[in-house]
Amino acid sequence: MMKTNIILLIVFALLSNGCGNKSKDETDNRQNKKITQKLHIEDYDFSVMNNNSFIIYNKAIYQRGDEVYFVLKNVGPFARGKDSLNRAEMKMEILNAIGETVAYKDKLFGERGHADFNNNILKQPYASYSTDRKDEIGKYTFKVTVYDLISGDSTSVSDDFYIE
Repeated sequence: MMKTNIILLIVFALLSNGCGNKSKDETDNRQNKKITQKLHIEDYDFSVMNNNSFIIYNKAIYQRGDEVYFVLKNVGPFARGKDSLNRAEMKMEILNAIGETVAYKDKLFGERGHADFNNNILKQPYASYSTDRKDEIGKYTFKVTVYDLISGDSTSVSDDFYIE
């Protein structure tokens, strides 16, 4: 019991001193390193458009000829550039059931991605895919990647939808 208490005291002493063997330079370097926050997507939904508004479409089942909207919620935080503006870009991929790319679009934001995002957050970016009467019935994957062009960070999200 006494031996266990001594070992615990030694471990506690080492932990409270940062393991005791770090030099002042190592500690200073660690404190001077910039901590970068990763881009984060709070949530997303499949949606349909009605009167220029998104309506959440929880079923993710579409008919050939429908427009599939993939709406992200609160993406960020984005870094600010020297001009005090944010720079974002987004791409989308549609994959069929066997993983083949059937649609691809990049540079979805263009100049709109160079702006002042409120609190460095994009509130509701989206991508869309126009299904075609020739699309095969079955499962598809909608994949979206968002890029912070200032920090170099990126984040992706994907989910399945179905065409019947």
